[in-house]
Amino acid sequence: MTGRTDAILEILAEGRALEQRVIIAVAHPDDETIGMGAQLYRFHDALLMQVTDGAPRDGHDAMAHGFATIADYAFARRVELRAALEAGRAAGVRTEFLGVPDQEACLNLVTLTERLLRRLRQEAPEAIFVQPYEGGHPDHDAVAFVVQAAGRLIASDGRSPPVIIQMTAYHADGPRLATGTFLPADRPITTIELDSADRLRKRRMIDSFTSQHDLLAGFATEVERFREAPDYDFLQPPHPGELHYERLGWGITGEIWRRHARGALEALGLRSPAWV
Repeated sequence: MTGRTDAILEILAEGRALEQRVIIAVAHPDDETIGMGAQLYRFHDALLMQVTDGAPRDGHDAMAHGFATIADYAFARRVELRAALEAGRAAGVRTEFLGVPDQEACLNLVTLTERLLRRLRQEAPEAIFVQPYEGGHPDHDAVAFVVQAAGRLIASDGRSPPVIIQMTAYHADGPRLATGTFLPADRPITTIELDSADRLRKRRMIDSFTSQHDLLAGFATEVERFREAPDYDFLQPPHPGELHYERLGWGITGEIWRRHARGALEALGLRSPAWV
């Protein structure tokens, strides 16, 4: 890890307040809670960027959760997030909602990268926290792409890019769904054991997402894990075999996702010999 990453993770591991400005970029309301909910009250200057509205446009999720319209479901998810941040005492976390439809972030990679790039230029954060590229959800993978792409573009400006620190999400592990762990990469992992107060605070945050109760029941609250992001090649699958989201009947495959990534890299001028 770089010294900048080490310094931030050491502060969190020791339970101290984090004074540095950071951005937290996630795909859906509740992703920040799953990955790092116990840490959010320690942040004094953080911008939480919610990329999607959490409401797929096919309407199936809205109906399954008892909402009359997709818009009602999206609004409820935003309200739940605000309740979770309050339950987590995350007073130092500002929010920005980008409003991309759930499951469609990969269709908006260029626009999202440009929006994050503007924020990086305005905020000049020390670090960005983000989910990994692991094939768990196409929106998670899209946000991982956007963060890495925006960081490369900041570097091309001649500026020092923020360090990219990953939180855990979920991914396929054979036929199972693995949560709270990373796919292997050549990066050390910082595991933070949560004390009873941290676990209680995180549990209250999770319970705030009432529409996601069944989904979130499978996520534990004992530890949170972090690592510096690998330098991904987004034109390669995140792991061999079937990706988790390919099992869900959403009409998107890893091949389709990577086709959008290829187009975005070309549009952003980020093709390199590694991306052929």
